[in-house]
Amino acid sequence: MSKASESIESEKHRKNFRRNNRWGKRKNSGEKRKKLKVGNRLKECDVGITEFIGSEGFFGVIKERYSDFQVNEIAADGQIAKLTNQDVPSDGEDESMEDSKKMIPDTIWKQLQEFKELKNAVLEIDVTDISKDQRKAIHSIAKSMKEVLSQTIDKKNKKILMILPNKYGTSYNFRKDTRINWKNEGKYCYFLLHKVNMDTMDALNRLAMNLRLNPNSFSYAGTKDRRAWTTQWVSVKKIRPTNILRAAKNIRGAYIGNFKFEMECLKLGMLNGNCFRIALRNVSGTDEQIEKSMISLREHGFINYYGMQRFGTVATIPTYEIGKALLQGKWNEAIDLILKPREGENDEDLVEARKIYEETKDASAAYKRIKNFNKVEAILLKGLSICNSNNPQVSKRIREFGRNPVVGDLVYGKDVNSDDEEEFVCNNEEELVTKDEEANEKVSELGNEEDVDKEMEKLPETFEESPNSLIKEMTDTTECCLKVDEQYRKNTEKSRITNEKNENDNSYNLPVVKILEEEDLPNYTLADVLMPQVGWKVTYPPYAKPWFDEFLTKDGLTTDLRQKNKKYSLGGAYRKILQVPSNLSWNVMHYSKKHADLIMCDINEMRKCSAPKNEPEGKFKALIIQMSLRSSTYATMALREILKSDTSPQVQAAQSAACDAEFEDSNISQDTEENKNTIEDDNKSSDTEKHFDIEKQKIEISN
Repeated sequence: MSKASESIESEKHRKNFRRNNRWGKRKNSGEKRKKLKVGNRLKECDVGITEFIGSEGFFGVIKERYSDFQVNEIAADGQIAKLTNQDVPSDGEDESMEDSKKMIPDTIWKQLQEFKELKNAVLEIDVTDISKDQRKAIHSIAKSMKEVLSQTIDKKNKKILMILPNKYGTSYNFRKDTRINWKNEGKYCYFLLHKVNMDTMDALNRLAMNLRLNPNSFSYAGTKDRRAWTTQWVSVKKIRPTNILRAAKNIRGAYIGNFKFEMECLKLGMLNGNCFRIALRNVSGTDEQIEKSMISLREHGFINYYGMQRFGTVATIPTYEIGKALLQGKWNEAIDLILKPREGENDEDLVEARKIYEETKDASAAYKRIKNFNKVEAILLKGLSICNSNNPQVSKRIREFGRNPVVGDLVYGKDVNSDDEEEFVCNNEEELVTKDEEANEKVSELGNEEDVDKEMEKLPETFEESPNSLIKEMTDTTECCLKVDEQYRKNTEKSRITNEKNENDNSYNLPVVKILEEEDLPNYTLADVLMPQVGWKVTYPPYAKPWFDEFLTKDGLTTDLRQKNKKYSLGGAYRKILQVPSNLSWNVMHYSKKHADLIMCDINEMRKCSAPKNEPEGKFKALIIQMSLRSSTYATMALREILKSDTSPQVQAAQSAACDAEFEDSNISQDTEENKNTIEDDNKSSDTEKHFDIEKQKIEISN
């Protein structure tokens, strides 16, 4: 075969291969895409989300990819949290080099400067006759040098301060002093947590496990979305940045950086809000429709509903049903609801664990089936399995000694009411949490910091859960339960007095509110109006009190939601009916690849990756939105206002699937057209080959 015909044949095979393999395993181009199974999910109408402020809207898909929804916390000082570096800050020494220089003799300063110019040298300084502060200043200067160790030793009845390169450290059994002067710099290490596809608590639980800490050691201003790229501040007491970086190294989807030191820890609510960068894909509205809808959002805002994530996703087990059981004091019902099997769950181990518990009520067997011990279901099952260990002991007591009291039995003190039992346990558990926190704080005190460093150095590059992890966790929890029992016996009287003292103590003060009169109406707008959140401390609008009473009566509740277990008492709060976003901006973006990144996340920006660009000829259209919202305000409710559509997961999944199906259908049509063109090309190629053979024969005849 000639080169020309080989080229034609090669091109024909290439086109056929491209056509047949465009969709991977989909051999039949007419094969339909499998329907996405998400189960029976809650919709907005199920939780009372029904109204809009404006009338303009357009179509778009929310959170088709994780990168489409990015959240950066706005700190209390108004600064937007953004991961920009992973550098370890200075060690916290507040003495400058000049201050150190003034404290030491000129001769020693000269020796130190000469040492800096030398390689592989060892400097010995006689410090027998100088003060401790001067020796400290010399160590401080040595510490500022790269790849250098310093240590004071006794040598021939003299104190010698030795400074030598790191590589000689093992010969002299020296160890680099990497301690931080927490007193001068601030005892809390702050860092930014940049994460994707992970809950805030999940990320911190993994970090705590790798650091050998109690998760309660970490504090933060608020939790962030799981299905998104989010950045937020976290604080921890007296843990070095290098250890935190090491612990986070192999947590997939989590990045740590921007370290700093502060004197006070973060607390819940210590933020001004969040900055959102959002990409709405498959936008079908005209530019004019988009503009009108966005201007309405900027000028009038949106209804300040709680987002769907506050209610869970499974229609048969919404989270508010669990909350209702807790408010009613129906603890067993709350446990059963949390552990109940649910439709559409993808974690096979968790599905099996739920099934085991539903059929057998064997918490221990169900717990063993779960691999991720950080899940709330695992923590609950572990607690149940430990508490249930009491049952065999009670049975044995009855078998051994019968139904009458015997010497050695325990009883409540005379002043203790049985009704207060749960309160005492609760308070003692809180005391234990405080003790655990104190224990964690002691881990990184200067006296013990080297021990912590040794433990961190022993950690492998990749952290894996061993079979002993479960044993250790069970042992720790059992020990905790024993401590609770001991504390309970020792401090019941103290707890009773404390509880009585705090019975009417308000843990927070509500703002003063005003009930509007006729003459006040011209001075206010709907954006100023508040709606109370149900509780015993709030003031209700006269017209709304019957609504709340009717709503609560259906579930056997009243507005006086006080409980002996104060964790589940509700004082209430106030919430604005409308919210208007600040710093709102938007732009339309076209793109060619369906799953292309449209917004740059912090980690990619820090790594200097190429930013997404608008492709005017791209066949897909997106709207990129940036806005800032106050804390406890839901961006999905702002998106609902401009899209005029349900933001529930089931509806969004259906919309995304419909867009995918439309995209595939268009490609199938394109394949059909390409196949037709290929056949025509093949016919033309065949004619060309025939013409080529005829011309070749003519040449041979003429020769």
